[in-house]
Amino acid sequence: MELAVESAHSGHSDLHQMELPFTRVELDKTLTLAPNPKRVNGYWVTQSNSITELVEDMADMFKRSHFFSGKRFRRATYEPVISSILANLLNAHTHKLQITYSRSTKGDNSVWISVWDFLSDLNLVSTVIAGKNEKGVQSWGVALPELVGLLRIDHSRIVFDQYQPSIEIRDSDKNVLPVPARKANRLKYNRFEKATRTFNEYWQGHTVTLDDKNIVPFVKRKFRDTLELGGRFYGGFQQIPSKDRARFKIDDNATIEIDYSANHLGILYAWEGIAINYKKAYTLENYEWPIGMTEDEWRPIIKAITLRALNTTDFSTLRAAITRSAKPKNKAAFKTYKDSRAIHDLLRSKGLASKAPFKPKWIDSFIEGIPSDTIADDLVYEFLQKHSAIKAHIGSPNIGLKLQAVDSEIMALVLDTLRLENIPALPVHDSVIVPYQKRSKALAVMTQSFKQITGFLPKIKAT
Repeated sequence: MELAVESAHSGHSDLHQMELPFTRVELDKTLTLAPNPKRVNGYWVTQSNSITELVEDMADMFKRSHFFSGKRFRRATYEPVISSILANLLNAHTHKLQITYSRSTKGDNSVWISVWDFLSDLNLVSTVIAGKNEKGVQSWGVALPELVGLLRIDHSRIVFDQYQPSIEIRDSDKNVLPVPARKANRLKYNRFEKATRTFNEYWQGHTVTLDDKNIVPFVKRKFRDTLELGGRFYGGFQQIPSKDRARFKIDDNATIEIDYSANHLGILYAWEGIAINYKKAYTLENYEWPIGMTEDEWRPIIKAITLRALNTTDFSTLRAAITRSAKPKNKAAFKTYKDSRAIHDLLRSKGLASKAPFKPKWIDSFIEGIPSDTIADDLVYEFLQKHSAIKAHIGSPNIGLKLQAVDSEIMALVLDTLRLENIPALPVHDSVIVPYQKRSKALAVMTQSFKQITGFLPKIKAT
């Protein structure tokens, strides 16, 4: 395959049909111009379904260009970078996104920068270069029509890079840690890695779409410090709002999302050998809510408090969040922020430029619906009394990550069992998206998997 492209500096460029009449813009202000940005996913690469060799041909052209300044050209270094950038640009073009990337020259990033500049020089990518050292500003790029045409001719599709690990262990600063040295831990790591890789390879034979646009279904498991903490499956599709995920189609079939209810509470009670009463999981029988307050109003409050209580080691922060959430001025500020954010997200979803509203630090800990006269100590006391059987676990070190380790083990069993039944499934933390006609089998598998790991039955609901 011979690439029919010309350099932006070759004296000729057919740009009259492009949305952007430039291939490189440099900014010196805190402005990105990217209305719907998405960071580069370094684990995605392109795979060709034709006899053409787009990535290889681009690598040959890069080698002959002035953007390659090394003495020895290593395909193993440059082809994966080219392929990954193309995969991200292909996904961005499909969903009207812009790919943000770093122009820091630290580590191996200089290779990425040189490829971005090379593609821009060929009129294949339009790039916007952020001002140097401008805090919060990132460079970004989009595929131009010539590149989109080449990807279509090549029948390129996105796959998970077979040379990248499908799981990783990170420290508290999100630095990736090396593979465990101890044999037992290394064997466990290899088992987890093989299972996740098998899941990703299985999905190469299936498709998931949203409004006829392809969604990338691949995942990566992420642990914290050790293989005993965390371990949940993460994929870009999980960031799509649930109301939109409801329109997913797997292999052109309508889907349903099935999730475990009160999952972590159920696991904690199982540790104590107790079957939890799921109907009363989010109730506080001895707490006096204001007169006229309905279950539909107080139930979400208890659920939010439960979620925070099972992910903290400091109850003073939970009490502070409750007190803060009860103040009328904070309620008004939260509503203002929420409404402004909704408008911003709507504009972004339509591909329009919008500046995100200012977000106070306390917003993420705000609990909606807390009555103004709530006394935090009383509410927390009644919560702990309600769950006195598992009180020793609540607030213990790393309890949230330990619970994630268990729910991810359950999810891994669910996904592998469904795969063996040839039922493609997408994990969204404690829920699974499956073809609607396979919902009965998926419910049975989820029930059996939870019982196999915990010894008790779960509560499952479908949406």
